[in-house]
Amino acid sequence: MKKLLLIPFMLLTVLSMAACTGGENKSFFPEQPETPEQPDEGDDNNPDTPTPGGNRRYLVLYASRTSNTERVAQQIQVTLDCDLLEVEPQTPYDNDYNAMLERSQEELATIRQGNYPPVKTTMDNFDKYDIIFVGYPIWYGSMATPMQTFLHEHTSKLAGKQIALFATSGSSGISSSASEARNLCPDANFVNQTLLLTSSTLPQMETRVTEWLDKIGIEKKEPETPEVSSLDVNIIVGNRTITATMEDNAAAQDFLSRLPLEVTLNDYNNITEKIFYPNPTLTTEGVTRGCTPAPGDITIYAPWGNVAIFCKNWSHSNDLIKIGRINGNGIEALNIAGDIPAKFERK
Repeated sequence: MKKLLLIPFMLLTVLSMAACTGGENKSFFPEQPETPEQPDEGDDNNPDTPTPGGNRRYLVLYASRTSNTERVAQQIQVTLDCDLLEVEPQTPYDNDYNAMLERSQEELATIRQGNYPPVKTTMDNFDKYDIIFVGYPIWYGSMATPMQTFLHEHTSKLAGKQIALFATSGSSGISSSASEARNLCPDANFVNQTLLLTSSTLPQMETRVTEWLDKIGIEKKEPETPEVSSLDVNIIVGNRTITATMEDNAAAQDFLSRLPLEVTLNDYNNITEKIFYPNPTLTTEGVTRGCTPAPGDITIYAPWGNVAIFCKNWSHSNDLIKIGRINGNGIEALNIAGDIPAKFERK
């Protein structure tokens, strides 16, 4: 009889705990399929190299268990064309939401005792940056633990640097986590205006990021108009260099701004295409769509965001955007089975 009475009590307790945690740490958007991470090579203590942008005055530093904070970080990076670096925990978080909540509570408790959970991201210095944007999800009102660890370990290197905070949450405010950041980096200079995107305001991310950057007086990098000669690029494949001429449109200019670029061209559809995924995706706003690809055409497949270099003729698609063409018979260098390492650079 005692066991029968205990079961309803246990169910009530579980429901109460769920209500207390709220939903503020769940992903606000459906998770997108991700490419499996490759095992790290070399010494984990080596400094990490941020993904470079054209404007080296700013660095966007972020931690993100789901895609929410990462999306905001990428929006800032695209807007400013600046460097980007993700802070990652030494041990990835479990995909199970409840397991993640339990671990985050344990880590927050250990931090209050002065013990910080390890992260695998490290930076040698921040000397070249005028401003470091620091972004993170809010867990139980606090800054996500990987970012707390990173700031704790790099506090001396961030002394005197200007830091701008942004965060995502279900509904929690940012003030407590901002205080944590100031305590972790007492010698840094923090921008007074912070950016918080909750589950209700995250869909307005692009507008709110732009407004926030305007409020804190951050200069946006104006796109440069490339000279006619800069539309030509070299593509280095093994010991062979072939050339291509890019289109004079915004997508091609975005591609050119990222050169030099080293990628692996993945074989797709039995050597019909060689593809790779730029990160972040190339801009396609205002660019004419629709292409009937021929061998040598360099395109963007808009739904996936990948660059596709066609090795064979293919049917017309309204989702293809032409951004360039390999000159002469250069496509022969790519018309082989398997994945191919390649480097793109300005000619």
